[in-house]
Amino acid sequence: MSNQSDSQRNLETLILALKKLTPIQIEVLRSIVGKFAEGQEHEHLLTDFLDSSAFEYFSTRLAAHHASSAVPLKKENFEHILEQSFLRTGHHAKRTEDMTHRGADLEVDGHFHSLKTEAAKGLNTKSITISKLMEARWIRDLESRADAPDQVRQRVLSHLKEYERIFILRSYGDEQKVRYDLREIPKDVLAMVEHLTVDDFKELSAAGGTGANVMLNGRKAFRIVLDGSVEKVTISGLDVELCPLHAWWELNRPG
Repeated sequence: MSNQSDSQRNLETLILALKKLTPIQIEVLRSIVGKFAEGQEHEHLLTDFLDSSAFEYFSTRLAAHHASSAVPLKKENFEHILEQSFLRTGHHAKRTEDMTHRGADLEVDGHFHSLKTEAAKGLNTKSITISKLMEARWIRDLESRADAPDQVRQRVLSHLKEYERIFILRSYGDEQKVRYDLREIPKDVLAMVEHLTVDDFKELSAAGGTGANVMLNGRKAFRIVLDGSVEKVTISGLDVELCPLHAWWELNRPG
């Protein structure tokens, strides 16, 4: 009964607010309502991160975003909407700039998470790219590829300890529809860099960088790139089959 009363009060408040809007404001609002009305295809596969209520709120905010924009959510939008999804459903959540947890973007109920996004035309749906796993000024101090394995073990494994889980929101599609996949990138998969040897790395480039393929059961799991030109660590070619799919959404692009 309480939920019905709350819904009725919210509806009455909305009606009063509508009467104060300008014609242009009503036009914009109508496009958002239209996006809600047309619905969206989605599937919530795993509930140990987003619960059902947070998933519903996130889905609604995603629809609102695409009521007026064909541009995929940027990382900052993703962080904000995810934070609001948890707050809306009774969790303690905040985006974090706490330097004691470098690399963590969101704290939920005391647990720290790293958030990534990937969106590109022609995005390869079978492999994931993390354009910046971490900043890495230490790359410039590499004197040869012989220095790379120890530095990767020390720096990357230390970085992965700063948060508990990694999630990536991937966006792709065509001119009519946009698709989002929320996948988890297991830390233990990335931690396989621990087993790299000198022979796995290429000679240093002119910019001072190098890279190596990380193998799992005789197959390439991903490639780690030490990008000396911009001093960051990139992950490329990460097999999506190693990264559980938590949820997906498919929406029409705005007309």
